[in-house]
Amino acid sequence: MPKFDSGPPDPSVLYPTIRPTEASQPAPPAIGLPPCEPACETLWTRDALTGDWGGLRPRLQERGVTFEGNLTQFGFGIGGGITRPLPRVPLLAQGNTFEYTGRGDYAFTFDLEKFGGLPKGRLLVRAQHWFGTFGNVSLRTGAFPPAVFPAALPAVPNDQGVPFVTDFVVTQPLSEKWVVFAGKKNVIGAADQDDFAGGNGTVQFVNQALVANPAFLLGLPYTSFTAGVVSPREWGGFSAFVYDPQDRTKDFFRVNDLFSQGIILGGEVKVKTNFFSLPGEHHVGGLYKRLDLTNLRFNEPPPGQFPITAVPGFATLPDSYTIYYGFDQYLQVYSEDSKRGWGLFGRASISDGNPTPVKYFVSGGVGGYSPFRYRQGDQFGIGVYYLGASREFGPLPRALFGPRDGWGVEMFYNVRLTPWMNLTPDFQIIKPEAGAIARTAYIGGFRLNLRF
Repeated sequence: MPKFDSGPPDPSVLYPTIRPTEASQPAPPAIGLPPCEPACETLWTRDALTGDWGGLRPRLQERGVTFEGNLTQFGFGIGGGITRPLPRVPLLAQGNTFEYTGRGDYAFTFDLEKFGGLPKGRLLVRAQHWFGTFGNVSLRTGAFPPAVFPAALPAVPNDQGVPFVTDFVVTQPLSEKWVVFAGKKNVIGAADQDDFAGGNGTVQFVNQALVANPAFLLGLPYTSFTAGVVSPREWGGFSAFVYDPQDRTKDFFRVNDLFSQGIILGGEVKVKTNFFSLPGEHHVGGLYKRLDLTNLRFNEPPPGQFPITAVPGFATLPDSYTIYYGFDQYLQVYSEDSKRGWGLFGRASISDGNPTPVKYFVSGGVGGYSPFRYRQGDQFGIGVYYLGASREFGPLPRALFGPRDGWGVEMFYNVRLTPWMNLTPDFQIIKPEAGAIARTAYIGGFRLNLRF
């Protein structure tokens, strides 16, 4: 049995693959304010909307059980977008509308050491559901990346209000430099993450292109069985994982047909930097899929459908890949102990171009904690992306959708109203890839996130 005194470095800092959902994390304390004892807490100063449950919450934590939950609501309107809906593709609807969507996320983390397991081990169990309009306005833009990505998760468009167990994963440090994980895990945050543009769309950007790389998310199952290793190092670290390509959102724990349809392999290397005496990181990685995906020369599922898989009756290709690079670099740090600050971020990738409908992708911008209200915890972001569509689409998808390169711009300001409530105005301009049925889309709205 491994033994170590101080415990391994927290691998979740390097690899969001094994950390709880972004929005369910406790908000960082306001800088410069004295701590408030439980006796002085009010509804507006407590960390969670529901408080400590009359003392039950801290008692459960002492026994190794931690609950984290959030409710995120999206109200967005779109001008432009799809102007000519296709009857044969009912998911792609007319633009020029306003939609409301809600999403619930409920996670329990169990300290396995306190339950008789190995030191530092933990079990994460998470359930998610959505209500309102699936995807919000995402399926009305004509773009590959969903404009309100978290409103399309979990990816079950016909199951409104149904909670699904998306995570049941065990993480076990073997030493300070080796951490293994295995179980059922949702794919969001698995790779290509940075401090200013990542997570799951509930705190920072909401457009998928600025949350995660759309090139490798297309074709991945939202949640499936996975296993891997993370190796945190002083210089950065590396990770590797394997995924079963079958989407298991509606399956709790069926394992009798693992890898019967293929396999997905991924890996990533991160390197910490200290340019200008300020923190930063660079990472490079790749994803390889050995499974049948539709040959774009013959047919292609609707833009924005997640995930894209093989279409019955059409020709397929058995292999696909994506190679990517990303970075973040702080330009100002307000408080070194809390790593609050702001800086630059960027991503770039290249893919096979068929069956992956995204040939290349670049994005970049600025984000972090607001210079005006960093003590209160406000955050902001301005990002832009360019998506190079595949040049190998066949005559049918060219006639129906008119695939072309697309781009988008997103701006948000996340106001921390209380430790448990954030309100985020958000504005986007998108040139969609489906040029035959859509025009430039202007999207604006609000995101309200409540931690309880």
